[in-house]
Formats: sequence, structure tokens, C-alpha cells
Amino acid sequence: YEAMYREGWTDGLPAVPPTGQLVQAVLDYLGRDPQAVIGQVPPQNRLATVEKIAVNCVMAGCRPEYVPVVIAALEGMLDDAFNLNGVQATTNCISPLAIVSGPVVDQLGFNYGDNVFGGGSRANAAVGRAIRLILWNLGGGYAGEIDRATFGHPGKYTFCIAEDPHNSPWQLLHQDRGFTAGASYVTVFACESPHHIATGSGYVLTGTDILSVIADCISTAGSAAMNGGGQVLLIVGPMTAQKLATEGYDKARVRQEIHELARKPVSLMKSNKFLNPDHPFHWAGFVDINDDNAMIPAIRLPKDLLVMVAGGWGSGSGFNAVCHGWMQAGGRAQTRQINMPG
Repeated sequence: YEAMYREGWTDGLPAVPPTGQLVQAVLDYLGRDPQAVIGQVPPQNRLATVEKIAVNCVMAGCRPEYVPVVIAALEGMLDDAFNLNGVQATTNCISPLAIVSGPVVDQLGFNYGDNVFGGGSRANAAVGRAIRLILWNLGGGYAGEIDRATFGHPGKYTFCIAEDPHNSPWQLLHQDRGFTAGASYVTVFACESPHHIATGSGYVLTGTDILSVIADCISTAGSAAMNGGGQVLLIVGPMTAQKLATEGYDKARVRQEIHELARKPVSLMKSNKFLNPDHPFHWAGFVDINDDNAMIPAIRLPKDLLVMVAGGWGSGSGFNAVCHGWMQAGGRAQTRQINMPG
């Protein structure tokens, strides 16, 4: 254990020694060529072979059946549109979040309920940890060196959740993104840590009341959304989702209404002089900056709002969460199918 620390194979948490026996058990389960290359992991661009992925998964405490989820997540992050090089090196406080959906959620015991972003589930913890170790050991995303995040967030140790397949009144996230209902998928999205939102959806409120609270939290003046657009992830608690569904809301209507509500006036944004109108992702190109009453959208297009259901039922406060993405610079959601052996 101390040797792994000395060699720099871990970012602070202890890791499981990747013995030949444990790694071979993963390779036997996968039934793939150990030297097959999934891709190069930036910024260091070291080769991610099946064997090297298996080593990092063992170090993270993965059972062999978790490894296909990790491979699918890595394939998504290596898409050019994700800009993993930038995600690894930016000063912004983002980290890739893995969102697991489909039958594999129940099959492997992923947590989608209470404490979904917290501890308690080996599947969530180990898959998220394996992704981080791959970014560390193969990508070289060393804190304070290549990784220049000014604050970071706890998701840089492990960041994996699952989508609720039982209490959602809507289709799953991967279906929103054009994939089939019966298979399992993982969506990766580079984002900030979750911000908790209590909407009072268990009380006598309308859907618009609830979405107004969420929209106000999304459109805070200093957020990445207001400063540069990009995608935002909304995790709707099951109580809120059921309340909205009874009022006739589907995901499309949720996205459209929040798109219309999540706005701030030009006059307010002008008062925040740290916002640079020359920034390439700035809001100045979307509104007349000489009109103080013009409303600036936090979400440029309704499709930029990713919506999923997870978390516990909680109390009448109707808890939800939002994760802001990395403006339009990268980390945009990518979805890949999880291919289980056999």
C-alpha cells in the first residue's frame, strides 16, 4: 500500500494492490484481448489498453462485472466533443460524472435513491473511483500539475450515480438522447458538484412554482451557465417528478419552461463587472446588451438541459439537485452502451 503511494498511483485514497490474480480474473470475465486499445487518455495520452483498464479497476475495488461500465464511460470521455484534455486541465471545478441507466442498474446494485451522490453503494463508488484512477494514472491528471482546478470538488475522488428505473414517470436519460429502452447505457458529463434545491413540491404548489425555484438556482449570476451557457444537469427527486407528471409535465415541457424561466436581466449582469463581455462564450451575443431590461438565458437551448430522476423521496420539501457543466468549452454529455460479456 505504501509503495503505491510512493509511486504516485493514487491521489490520496488507498487502493487495492493489483495482483496478477485479481487482474487476470477481470480479463477472464471480459474475454477480450488484454492489449486491445480503447484509446489514448489525455493530456498525457497514455494508451488505455483493456489490461491497463483492468488494473485501475482492481485498484478501485471493482468487481469484474463493473468493468464494462467503466469501459463504456471511458469511450464516451474519449469522444472529441467531450474535450477530455480541457476537462483534465481547466481551472474550472468540474469532473466527469458517470450516470448509469437501464437494466444494469438493478443487475449490479447501483444506487439511484437515498444518498445517490454519497457513500453506501460499492457499484457507484468503485466505478466512479476506477474512472478517476484511469484519468490519474493514464491521463496524468495530477492535482496542481496538469489539473489546475482552483477548488475542485469531492467528485474528483469518485463521481457516479444511477438513474431511477422504477419511480420515474418519464423515459430515461439515454432514451432522451436517442438510444433504445431495453439496453444499458452510461452517460458521462463533466460538471460541478451537485447543488441541493428544496422546491416544496410536497405542498400545495403548481408545477410552474416548482420550476421557478429550480430555474432561479440554475441562473445564479456567477454560475458557468450565466457566464457561458453550455449544458446543465437537473436531477429531479421522485416526489417532484411525480408531482410534475400529475400536472401533465413531460421532460420536454420541463426543459422548455425552465429555459424560459432561468434568465437574469442585463442590468443585473452588468452590475457583476467580473463578467467579461469579450469572453467567447459570453451572453452578449444572445441579447441586446444596451437594453437593461433584456433577459439573458442561462440555458441557450431547451435541449441543453439534461433531466433525470434520482434521489430519495424525502419530506414535503421536494428535494432536487442541479449540476452546472463547463460552459460550452467541453465535457458535453456523451452516451455509450454498456456491453456485458455473453
